Amino acid sequence: MTAPPSRRGARDAAARRPDADSRPDRSPLIPALIGGAVLLVLAAISVLAADAAGAGNPVLRDAGLIARTGAPVAALIADLAGALSLGGALLAGWLLREEADRSRAMLVVAVTAGVTTVARGIALLFSYAIATGQPVGSDRFGSDLSVYLATDLGVWLLTALLVSAAATAVAVTGSSRGLARVVTVMMAAVAFCAAMTGHASGGDTHEVATSTMMVHLLAVGIWLGGLAVLQLLPATSRDDAAVVRGYSHLALIAWIALALSGVWALAVRMNSPAELLTHPYVQLGAAKAVLLLALGAMGALQRRQIATGLARTAADGQGLPPVAVYRRLALMELALLGLAVSLAAAMSSSPPPAEAVPPPPGPAAVLSGYPLPPAPELTTVLTQWRPDPFGMALACALLLWWWRPAAPSRERAASMRLVAGAALLVLVTSGALNVYAKVLVSAHVLQHVLLLAAGALIGSALTVPGAVRVLGRGRTWLAALVAAAPVALLIAVYAGPGLRVALESHVAHLGLQVLALVGGALAVLLVRTVLEEAPAAEVAGKRRRSTVARAALVPCAPLLLLVVAGIALSTTDILLAASWFGATGREWWPDALADQRRVGILVTGLAVLSAIAVPLFGICRHGIADDQVRPLSSTHSSTGS
Repeated sequence: MTAPPSRRGARDAAARRPDADSRPDRSPLIPALIGGAVLLVLAAISVLAADAAGAGNPVLRDAGLIARTGAPVAALIADLAGALSLGGALLAGWLLREEADRSRAMLVVAVTAGVTTVARGIALLFSYAIATGQPVGSDRFGSDLSVYLATDLGVWLLTALLVSAAATAVAVTGSSRGLARVVTVMMAAVAFCAAMTGHASGGDTHEVATSTMMVHLLAVGIWLGGLAVLQLLPATSRDDAAVVRGYSHLALIAWIALALSGVWALAVRMNSPAELLTHPYVQLGAAKAVLLLALGAMGALQRRQIATGLARTAADGQGLPPVAVYRRLALMELALLGLAVSLAAAMSSSPPPAEAVPPPPGPAAVLSGYPLPPAPELTTVLTQWRPDPFGMALACALLLWWWRPAAPSRERAASMRLVAGAALLVLVTSGALNVYAKVLVSAHVLQHVLLLAAGALIGSALTVPGAVRVLGRGRTWLAALVAAAPVALLIAVYAGPGLRVALESHVAHLGLQVLALVGGALAVLLVRTVLEEAPAAEVAGKRRRSTVARAALVPCAPLLLLVVAGIALSTTDILLAASWFGATGREWWPDALADQRRVGILVTGLAVLSAIAVPLFGICRHGIADDQVRPLSSTHSSTGS
């Protein structure tokens, strides 16, 4: 692939093509009118599609005409505006290089975040009307709104509204990279809350349904929002080689995430493949899949235009230059993405065909929603598999980011460590431990211990962020405390009522997994920060060995906490989450306290071995370097004398 021309080359080419880029800018009223007309068409499509997907559902009928027609429109506006906020903030925080471009992008983000807040507030009222069967404007409308807001659905809708309002307040305060990244995180949190409000699938696939929806919404925001805000920038930035190439790689990742999560989400919301021919809800999902294929083809054409050079004129003087083809493809892509979002809004306002199937019989199924797995023998453990979309998506995003086109050259050892960490992440979150963690305290504890190890592998490959470097340099004691903080928080959750919450709530469960992963990565990054203070080889000696010794104290802090926790687990008579792990009705391994003591011994042994191995590895590695330096130092000294 040949690199597109520079920014100056693009301006020179524009100057040579007065009919293309030197024309005076059109009035902003024209794009506004076109955008309003497109929005009206998409709103009409979403209303008609929602009515078809509802298929005469009595709950929707009781909510009244205003709620039935207003819910998909409000969802469409909230989704489109939220996508623009997320994608625009991501562009401003990571891809755009000019201050003027970031200012314009953050202006769009601030406006669309405000629209998202208003739309989500209206959508909350429509959701209340549908859930309670009270038409908007009726005498009883709003009488029990406080009760509705206390439900799980109401809490997530209200949280999304509040976070969106906070993101709006932050977005209007400036246009720096740091501020844009904060807004990106906040709008991603809004998408996360929206995913939690999605329709749960039937039976034991609720966790898969919410995780796939979260991946889906984030991918749509990055793809649609980034592309739309990119078209609102000046031509010098919209067609800039580095910006377009960086966005193109993000769009490819988003397309892969959308394809996998969309098919997976539809599969768990339908009862059988025959509903592709019989149920309107499933047919809307299939239509979205067709749109996704068309969008993939357009993305491939766009990448081809990027490869040929955005500012190059047509070779034969007859066809359109690549930059013009690229822009028209981008507009067509936005139109199809808007159509896909309108269908998604219709589906989000209609119940899926999958019926709420009661859990299988047995205490374990009542507690977790999953049937009790077989006894954990070698043959059964190797065949147990419960895929987790969140862990898989996170691992894939890490790998695609690591080998992005603009990435610097990587050391083979660092790449191998990252791949090993990503593989361990998928294995722990989707393999046998994910199955048995619902019924065995030992599997639950071991899952988080191995996630700490996966985070350590990933952290050993990544570049040390500037914030971590500032935090750990020159303050070993602070680095040790920060490294120990995630492990201390994990232990506090296990020791308190938070463990039962994590077992019941998928959100809290994911939060614990992320905490363990980040804790392992943070500890290794802090160790590397302290080691950066080691003097150069020419002055190696006591100071260098002292730095290595101080660096070894950083991982020893969290490992010491794990030793204490392991000893407590192996000696206490108190069972963790006794109302859960002691009530699963297992006929195999029925003694839950004995299972807890076994994992306590295992955690203690692993932590002690790691506490011994880490300092020895550092001393041996840097000690060899010192031995290799001494002859050079002595030779230099004798020569000078």
